[in-house]
Amino acid sequence: MRNTCRGCGASESQAIANAKALGLELELQSGVYTCCQVANWAREQLSAWREAAKEDCETAHELRERAESKEAEAALVPVRVRRPRVG
Repeated sequence: MRNTCRGCGASESQAIANAKALGLELELQSGVYTCCQVANWAREQLSAWREAAKEDCETAHELRERAESKEAEAALVPVRVRRPRVG
């Protein structure tokens, strides 16, 4: 691999970084996978992480909204206080 790949446009350092992130550094260096394959998988992985983070954020926002609305409804709750017996 030269400085930049003609297929995927990744530089050598980008290809190595992508391979490390995917745990495929040895496979890239030994020629089992090409930098184009690794770049493709890295993009897919990044897309999946972004989608998962977006879903987590939306879920957290929904849960917070529900909790805030329930807190407003039940602000005061009667409590029975038990006192020790004297005597």
